Amino acid sequence: MASIAIWITTAALVVAIVLFIVTSKDRPPGAELPAALADSPDLHMAQATIVQYREDGTLSYRLIASELRHFDESATAQLQDADLHVINEAGDPPWDITARYGSINRQTSPDEGTQDVVHLRDQVKMEQRYPDGRFVRLETPAIYYYPERQYAETSRDVMIDTDVGRTRAVGLEGELQKGLLRLFSNDEERVHTIVLRSQFR
Repeated sequence: MASIAIWITTAALVVAIVLFIVTSKDRPPGAELPAALADSPDLHMAQATIVQYREDGTLSYRLIASELRHFDESATAQLQDADLHVINEAGDPPWDITARYGSINRQTSPDEGTQDVVHLRDQVKMEQRYPDGRFVRLETPAIYYYPERQYAETSRDVMIDTDVGRTRAVGLEGELQKGLLRLFSNDEERVHTIVLRSQFR
């Protein structure tokens, strides 16, 4: 049933994009939207689902949002109540990332070329759970996620809870496909870790 809903949502999005492209081609050269609509989205969806596959056909990630607004002028999609499910290429458990708000943009850099960037903000939570009870849970005000590289980064405060303890830091870089998290400190705050007593038994 869930897969049917995903296909229906995807089909609706494709139809909406095709209609937008067709109507855009029919618009006379130089024609502009009325000033009242200049800041309005060209596409607005409720309960939107975006599914990204890898070149080999396997699922890379699934992004669900209660609302999605796409703005053609800036090539930006704005999200509300974002829920990102990232499939790990290495076979480890997936990462589930949630946030109240988010956006998707295309970014170009000399090193990485052109890539999608998902910016999640406000009550951002990331979690990875293993069948044997191990887990990693991360909370931060905002984070950037790069789907093509399965890479996440933030310069905001981070709190990480695991089955062995708690760590606080002032920034993070994470290679999610490898399960590697690099933590940062500054002159005022150092990386601080508390280990559970049970680890010494």
